[in-house]
Amino acid sequence: MVKNYNYPTYGDDKMDCQPFNNLNSHYSADYPRIATNLPLSLFYKRKKIKKVLYTMVTDNKLDSFEAADYQVLHQDKDFELLYILSGQLTNVLGDKEFLFSAGDACLLNPQMAHFERLDPACSVVFLNLSVTFLNELLKNIDEKGPLFSFLKQSLQSENEWQRRYIQFTKNLPTENKVVKILFDSLQQELATNKIGKKYLQKGLVLRLLAAFENSKRFTMQEFDLDSTKEAFLVNRVIYQIEHHYGNVTRQNIEQALHYNAEYLNRLLKKQTGKTISNYAQKIRTKNAENLLISTDLPIHSIAEKLGFSNETYFFQFFKKQVGCSPKKYRDTSKKADTID
Repeated sequence: MVKNYNYPTYGDDKMDCQPFNNLNSHYSADYPRIATNLPLSLFYKRKKIKKVLYTMVTDNKLDSFEAADYQVLHQDKDFELLYILSGQLTNVLGDKEFLFSAGDACLLNPQMAHFERLDPACSVVFLNLSVTFLNELLKNIDEKGPLFSFLKQSLQSENEWQRRYIQFTKNLPTENKVVKILFDSLQQELATNKIGKKYLQKGLVLRLLAAFENSKRFTMQEFDLDSTKEAFLVNRVIYQIEHHYGNVTRQNIEQALHYNAEYLNRLLKKQTGKTISNYAQKIRTKNAENLLISTDLPIHSIAEKLGFSNETYFFQFFKKQVGCSPKKYRDTSKKADTID
């Protein structure tokens, strides 16, 4: 499920947008610009056989329709947080393309020209946050984490030109129930007309932002489309490692990014001090620790989820990296150290 747009006419492609007449679109100097004219709204988009099912949840309303997938580079007047519920999609950001899978997310500032291409059976949810809503939400918030800092910096007038976004890569090969519950709760509060809904909506948005900032659930990477080529490539290498939970080789990354593996290895080591192999080991170890502490999964299941060929290999790897067996690590770690 993904976001709904107001569909103006582009060339010969005219779409019926009667249910969404509260959305506005006009052309900026370079791209059509889309606005909800609402402080807060949710959009869902689900790929069907030949068309896409669009659903919009706004103040006391829920509307939906089927149409072709909207694949025109555009800008939103709002900040946009998208979360992939199932399947995969390609996020086209300017002249670059990025693959997102279920459990991944992305936060775009209003300067980002973009559109999405959904694979079959893909569902995405979009949360649109107006500048006014965010300014009011964050004015008395003292959170200094990277996500909150990104939003506060992006809201400053001197940064309005920057083409920046944050990519969230899920750390664990398990379902993130907390994020889904928060989106469901926010949808219910948007569709209701009960007293106090505005306060509940703000609280749910804050909790959702905090959930995405949870480093045990997500790895956050901030991208600037105007950054140097080297910085951009290093971010893409890190994404590939995180996306595969550390179970990735230099050759895999070379094939994905179409750059020489040795060149990418040098760039990563220059910026992080770690080779691709070292960085992958670090991520694999971190994810194993998180699963051992935060779940009751059998050790053989954890080994399987992280791509180890068997439990014995996982045991040897973990003991070498951490200094004790997976069972001992789980038994001696505080069970209260949960990730939700």
